[in-house]
Amino acid sequence: MFAPTHILIIIKYIVAVAIVFGVWMLPAWLARQNGADGLKMAMVRMSSWVFGWTGVGWLLGLYWAVKK
Repeated sequence: MFAPTHILIIIKYIVAVAIVFGVWMLPAWLARQNGADGLKMAMVRMSSWVFGWTGVGWLLGLYWAVKK
């Protein structure tokens, strides 16, 4: 059915997707850890989720997440 090499390739892609998803969600997690209020948390989440693929939106969300 599956050769050992196929299983390793599947595991590799699962780990890669988990890492990318973790980096993508980092600004929202940081904002929650810093105790951001509701509006700031929404701005961080929207910038990282909607515009995160551009890199600029992700950096903007990261900036808002750590800004006091």
